[in-house]
Amino acid sequence: MGFWSFFFGKPVKKSPVEDYVECERYFSPSGEMIGLSATGEFGSLTQRQEDFISQVERDYLLIIAAIIPSIEDRFRHWKPEFRIGEFKQEFKPVHLDIPTCDQQPIEWEIAFETVHDRNHTVFIVMLGYEPQYVRVNG
Repeated sequence: MGFWSFFFGKPVKKSPVEDYVECERYFSPSGEMIGLSATGEFGSLTQRQEDFISQVERDYLLIIAAIIPSIEDRFRHWKPEFRIGEFKQEFKPVHLDIPTCDQQPIEWEIAFETVHDRNHTVFIVMLGYEPQYVRVNG
């Protein structure tokens, strides 16, 4: 794997109708590869998208602080006393879905696997750094 592919991912799927890329990318807050879906020009990431991903990585602790209450509220639908103790130990980022990043605020999505329910993935739709809703799929 080359330098560019390690940091920005190697495209594995493109849509013939719309420029769309799915790849894996190193995510510095977790120190692991995560999935990345992006709508973009010519089936590759734009500079704005790359900058946005870097910003998400830099501001990951702010993002976590913003999403914890929404995740706790969602989980309390079936676990009334649910509380997150150590987010980084309980939730692992597994996917980012980002748009073209040409409109502010940016609506994007981040997904996590969790130790609280290994058969489900937690998806959070964000508008900038504000969670809009939490979806749990399994």
